[in-house]
Amino acid sequence: MNKKAAVKMCIDLVMTAALPVLMCYSIVGETAHEVIGVAMFCLFIAHHILNFGWIRSLFKGRYDLHRSVNTAVNALVFLCMIGLMYSDIVISKHVFNFVNIGGAMTARTIHMLCAYWGLVLMSVHLGMHISQMAARMKLKNKALIWSLRIIFGIIGAVGIYAFISLKFPNYIFGKLQFVFIDTNASAVLTTLQYLTVMLLFAYVGYMLQSILKKKRTENHGS
Repeated sequence: MNKKAAVKMCIDLVMTAALPVLMCYSIVGETAHEVIGVAMFCLFIAHHILNFGWIRSLFKGRYDLHRSVNTAVNALVFLCMIGLMYSDIVISKHVFNFVNIGGAMTARTIHMLCAYWGLVLMSVHLGMHISQMAARMKLKNKALIWSLRIIFGIIGAVGIYAFISLKFPNYIFGKLQFVFIDTNASAVLTTLQYLTVMLLFAYVGYMLQSILKKKRTENHGS
């Protein structure tokens, strides 16, 4: 693995670790939530700078189903991050408390939708790149690869329960305007719940990528 690839992987891992922590807003506290959120946005920008070659190629070449789905997921993640940063600036009480734009009610709704959709889409995006990450790490042992698939599959199944218990459907479809988290609950356990949801959708992304690759191979072979 070269230096650039290693830096990319470190950024991705830090962003992945930060995401479930950010979701525990009521537990980690407002100030920490805002600081971590700004740091994550900076990492997101760094991620895109390091992947500028992909951005530069957006308007080149042919778009088959595989490329179209990948591009759509990336575009939606980008929109969620922009929505989160904008809404964070508007409703900030600490980091950006000197900014007075107005429209706090709308910004809260945007922040809620972008946060929950962002977690889902970022997890799918991560899952769609698991094969590339495994290649960079030179994971070639078939027994290990299958063991990891089974482990992540089991954790993903637990994620289905967490997805329901954390009321994700209500948040992503805008049925609830405020996050209800038991502040007496363990921060570690709550973070782990969000992590299992992330792994659930990462597994969905991995399976989606596998299907798209298979479809592309079949089309090229016919």
